[in-house]
Amino acid sequence: MTDARSIILHEYPTSPYAEKIRLALRLKNLAWSRVEIPVIMPKPDLMPLTGGYRRTPVMQIGADIFCDTAIILRELEARYPMPTLKLPGHEGLAQMVAGWTDGRWFQASVAVIFGALADHVPEDFRKDREELSGGQAFDTAAMKAAAPMMRDQWRARLMLLEERLQGGKGAGSGLYLIGTKPGLVDVHAYMNVWFMQQNVPDFLEQCFETADLTRAWFERLSEFEGQEPETISSTDALRIAKHAAPRLVAATTRSESQGFAPGEMVAVCPDDYGKVWVEGELVHADSQRVILQRITEEAETLHVHFPRAGYLVRRI
Repeated sequence: MTDARSIILHEYPTSPYAEKIRLALRLKNLAWSRVEIPVIMPKPDLMPLTGGYRRTPVMQIGADIFCDTAIILRELEARYPMPTLKLPGHEGLAQMVAGWTDGRWFQASVAVIFGALADHVPEDFRKDREELSGGQAFDTAAMKAAAPMMRDQWRARLMLLEERLQGGKGAGSGLYLIGTKPGLVDVHAYMNVWFMQQNVPDFLEQCFETADLTRAWFERLSEFEGQEPETISSTDALRIAKHAAPRLVAATTRSESQGFAPGEMVAVCPDDYGKVWVEGELVHADSQRVILQRITEEAETLHVHFPRAGYLVRRI
């Protein structure tokens, strides 16, 4: 039964970033619950939890709210270290890889997929994604025209996985990208392949014709079966947050170049898209995490967590 100690993922089935977290939950065989949120705005029951942050997914544990897959994965590893996905000897590598998979490769995925689906994209979805990107046109006609070139770009990135797996095979492993066990590097790389399989499977199959090891790697990850999530309502999630308290954390800041101190009012915002400033009282800040305390009528006291890399922080 879902309670203040449970993992709650606010997500929708077609989100590639949510699939990244769903895979991690399967690999760690963790129990979790889900709230299905709308694909586009408005998201009225999510905003009281995040303070305006609108990207998918968001993880909730009681009155602690985790925004962005980077901080979600970090928290899952900290709270549930076994089985570990943060493989020894590769510390820091996964987040470096995530900068590539979530950046240039994901951009290529969007161009290929929405180029293929250009004639079927609803107008409200297109307008929402333009708002998400800060007014940049979500031009599906241009994506359709560029699709042949972007397919080349996407396949080139997939073949880097094939090269990595070939190298691992020569060293006696080759089951996963950095060894015989799946880790966070695999979780990040899996996302774009899954996204393509869900939307343009014929193109992915063409790519797999010259990437046998990558096909086997993807199938191996896809076969992991974790615990089936319980679906709860957004109202239930708000109620759980309201009747919980954030996990105790030392009110500290470490090596802050801007001189932030606990108790200051600050705002946090992604540096690329979905640029909504979330305001709150600074609880903790270090090189990898920012925690804000927010008090709302719907959920009372919350701690909202953000990764440091990829997010801007300023005083208000």
